[in-house]
This record gives sequence, structure tokens and C-alpha cells, in this order.
Amino acid sequence: MANLLDYDVIVFDLDDTLYSEMDYILSGYKFSSDLIERLYSKNTYETFIKALNEKVPDVFSYVISEHKLPTILKEHLILSYRYHTPNIKLHEGVMSILEKLNKKNIPIYLITDGRSITQRLKIVSLDIECFFEYIFISEEVGVGKPEPDSFIAIQREHPNKSIVYVADNPKKDFIAPERLGWSSIGILNKYTRVHPLTNNYIQATSVWIDEFKELTC
Repeated sequence: MANLLDYDVIVFDLDDTLYSEMDYILSGYKFSSDLIERLYSKNTYETFIKALNEKVPDVFSYVISEHKLPTILKEHLILSYRYHTPNIKLHEGVMSILEKLNKKNIPIYLITDGRSITQRLKIVSLDIECFFEYIFISEEVGVGKPEPDSFIAIQREHPNKSIVYVADNPKKDFIAPERLGWSSIGILNKYTRVHPLTNNYIQATSVWIDEFKELTC
């Protein structure tokens, strides 16, 4: 358990922290396969899943090759994947935490890496934009994690306040907050995470919890 009321300001990551990134990937493949079926009358969803399970490095090229589709289709499928409105849901406990923090007037921020439209479509689908003082998306900021720009911007708004970053990726998420003297909480999500844990992940932050629902406030 970790109590967020121990801090003055709460900052969250998005992907694999507030929701399952694997759900986003599956949603994107379903959207792309539905598009192919409408345009070419070919059922490709199972091929997408096969490529995912076999860790094929270029999924769209694989699907196109397997179903003898025009190669030019790849760039359109990639765009459809990035710009589709995803079918995703918050992890258990997320909405409750956001609502409680909001009622207590505790400032909440979001720092996430990714393309602006892609990340904002996720946020809209999850219906959480209203909870955040500000949302920092790497494409909009100009740099992503582990660069400290977004973290510094929050710290300037809340000088001499205790701030915590809740995230999942030991390779990049905790470097900037640790250097700035913030606290951080890592979420393991061992069985659903997209990016595998590093062998020395435990060293990235002093606090790790198994799932988001272990957070309290």
C-alpha cells in the first residue's frame, strides 16, 4: 500500500499506469482489421494477433504480406492505428483515486510520452482530462522522458511542495523525478505490461506496488 495523501502534488504517467497499454494495442489492431475487412473483404484480425503473440517486429507488413494486400496500405494502416478512438478502460481503482484527490483539492498532473493526437484520444476515451491541472505530452512539449522539462515545469508551479510521480517504466520514468528530489511510486503490472521489467528495475525507485488499486488516499 502507498498513501498519496503523504504528498502535496500528485503526477501520473498514462500508458500501463492508468490503463493497460495492451488493451490499446488490441483495440488498434481490431480497428485496422475492421477497416481491411470493409475495404478488401478479408478477415485479418487473427493474423494481427498471431503477429503480436509471435513478436513479429513489423506487424502491418506481416499482415499485408500474409493476405496479399497492396503494400501502400501499410502507411494508411499505421495512421488509422494511431488516430483511432481506442476501446480502453481505466485500471481498477483509478477513477476512485482521481475523484478523491479532486475532492480534496490536491493538484494532479499527467506526464506521458507519445504523439499528441494518439495520447489525447486515449485520454478522451478514458474520460479523465477534467482531473488534471495540466497534461504534458512529449510531442507537444518537444522532449520526452527521461528529459526533465515537464517535471521542472510542475515543480516551478509548486515550489517547496512534496511531489510524487506514479509510473511504470524503470528505464525512463523515474530518472528526472529522482534527480529533482521528488518521491516516486512504481507499478509492476507484471502480467499485463507491454514493456518488460529490467533485471535491476527495483533500483529505479524505492517504492513498488503490484497494481494501481494498492494506492490509497
